Amino acid sequence: MEGDIILYDWLSFTLKRDNPHVIVDLLGLKEIPWEQIKGARGYQERLYFNGISIHYNGRPDMGIWCEMSGQGCRAFETLTTWEDKWEQLFFFLYAHGANITRLDVAYDDHTGTLDINQIIQDTRFKEYVSKSDYWEILESSKGQTLQFGSPQSDVLIRIYDKAAERNCASGEHWVRCELQLRRERAIAFAQLEMPVGEAYCGVVINYLRFVEPMDGDSNKWRWPIKPYWGEFLCNARAIHIYAEPGLEYNLDRCQKYVINQAGNAIDALIQITGVDGFMDLLKKRTTKRNPKYDQMVQEFKTFTLGGSANEKT
Repeated sequence: MEGDIILYDWLSFTLKRDNPHVIVDLLGLKEIPWEQIKGARGYQERLYFNGISIHYNGRPDMGIWCEMSGQGCRAFETLTTWEDKWEQLFFFLYAHGANITRLDVAYDDHTGTLDINQIIQDTRFKEYVSKSDYWEILESSKGQTLQFGSPQSDVLIRIYDKAAERNCASGEHWVRCELQLRRERAIAFAQLEMPVGEAYCGVVINYLRFVEPMDGDSNKWRWPIKPYWGEFLCNARAIHIYAEPGLEYNLDRCQKYVINQAGNAIDALIQITGVDGFMDLLKKRTTKRNPKYDQMVQEFKTFTLGGSANEKT
């Protein structure tokens, strides 16, 4: 994937209703095959599809709780019938009195602006200013993660090596700067009438800045911003219209899932049955088709091959 992008990567909200299909309608996802499974956190039942959970049938005062993971956000973008997608969803949530409990906005740096090692070093050297006095650095086999704000904070910034987490190819740069908002802060962000890039920058620069030391000035809030942090904020601000990941992002994830997770099994089957035999097995599979993959194929035919989106897949 080339170029930087801003994503909505988590959404959680509650609604004082009893019928879960109210949320299905709000999401514009009436036609997908929802699965009914057990609920959580006091809810007895749940409608689930591809990272989207709609919990219901709890106590009378609990209403309905919807939670969308990063995968769920991508499914929403791909399959919703709403033309303006996030803008319309936030408008509908506000109009129906929904309470947004968590909203994550992530900036994915693929061009090399953010160096996770440099950022961690600047943090250890105290060359930053933040509204939070809590920070932590985590190191594991999945790379390094830097976090400003406690897990209970209404505003939390998390910076980590996404390429290492995803086991990307050597040399691939992917650093994510994730803004996690809760409660009133999440609601306020969703109601901002400005491009998502500008809103994201406004919150981040108010909450966290990496700065260059100035001799003779002990007030770090007056220190100039470090060039890389200024470039990062300018790049994010330049994404004036929400940059939907679309086909390229979803195709990349699909390919990595098939090759990395099932590649060895597929290779063995092809060696045993041959390519034609393997394709015949695929056609005879009994699992229900997932509409997100049909949509991806249609987009590929339309925008890459110049075919018709209405062709049968």
